[in-house]
Amino acid sequence: MENQDQDTCLVHAWLDGDYIPAGKLRLTAGQAEFWYGNHFLEKGYALDPLRLPLTRKVFQSDRLQGALGALGDALPDSWGRYLIKRQYGQTLTDLDILTLDRSNERMGALRFSRSFETPPPPEAHTHEWMEHFETWLNDNSAPLPDHIEVGSSAGGAKPKCLVDYEERKWMAKFRAADDVLEKPFVEHGTLRLAEACGIPVPDSKVLQLPSGRYALLIERFDREKRTCVHYISGKTLCGVLNDDRGLVTNDTRSYLILADNIAKVSDSPGADRLDLFRRAAFNILVNNHDDHPKNHGMIRAIDGTWRLSKAFDLVAGEGDSRDMAMAVGPAGNRATLSNLLRGSPSFALKMDAARDEIAAMIGKLAGWRECFSEAGVPERTINDITWAIQEKADVPRD
Repeated sequence: MENQDQDTCLVHAWLDGDYIPAGKLRLTAGQAEFWYGNHFLEKGYALDPLRLPLTRKVFQSDRLQGALGALGDALPDSWGRYLIKRQYGQTLTDLDILTLDRSNERMGALRFSRSFETPPPPEAHTHEWMEHFETWLNDNSAPLPDHIEVGSSAGGAKPKCLVDYEERKWMAKFRAADDVLEKPFVEHGTLRLAEACGIPVPDSKVLQLPSGRYALLIERFDREKRTCVHYISGKTLCGVLNDDRGLVTNDTRSYLILADNIAKVSDSPGADRLDLFRRAAFNILVNNHDDHPKNHGMIRAIDGTWRLSKAFDLVAGEGDSRDMAMAVGPAGNRATLSNLLRGSPSFALKMDAARDEIAAMIGKLAGWRECFSEAGVPERTINDITWAIQEKADVPRD
């Protein structure tokens, strides 16, 4: 067993059915360095084709962003950090957080460790375990449930966990105490509506728990035939940078920048940029304004091709702003169809084709009530979010 310096860890990547060492990461006082190992240089793949090409050099960045954003994507967001604080009661370094979870259940296809030690066998999160987790959410004076994926949260601010159910891997999301609406049903309905509008989305279902509350299960898009697939977030693709307080220092949160970089990475750039355009139009038309860059991404499928991931975190009426979280056109993040249309060249769309796409989507939105009802959304909740669905929007012609 090879021990590592305290400021260094091994980065393992999934390849040919197993995790193998991809390289080493050093993180000291916020400055990060990464270099590929010799074996991975011969047999592996670029962890980020744009910023981490498979070459023999030391990549450097300010913390795990910029050139090393693909590694930073493995860090948890606020929900995961809340769990860490609950369990450890102290501030941990990013390197500590990355190496806390030695399992193979982390989002994406990377694992981090201090040595070459073999990871422990996976602890299946069963349906019963999920029920116990949900009970703890509503009475978290109790100890944290065993095998909770501390440090490897799928991101975001709301409660969630990973679960094995019906021989598939899912992310389970729960209604937060301060949610006015039945959020699991609304998100399930929005995903199914997006699918009807031609947007690839994961399978989803709502389960009632013994407590009487509900959980939304969303099939993991970072698993293919139960195999781990590598993932890069839209934040990394857009090159968004933050200071040590988490504030954005270069506002590159943009569908237009994301579309440009998708074209450089994707093995089907035309289809993926069209897909991204449809997502932007859909988010505007259902008033989903929580479309920040980490709610987009690309995956490296098991056949080695890079594609835009399935759409996720789609919730009609989400957010209290009338603007998008990302720029959609020359007027920035203004949530209007005319702004999106003016940005259509970035999606490799001519104006008439872009208008046709939006018109077709508005036509599909005419059946949103039936779609939501079939998804189990209560009638009162459908009425509450009627304001959000722009089913009678006009396609701009100027």
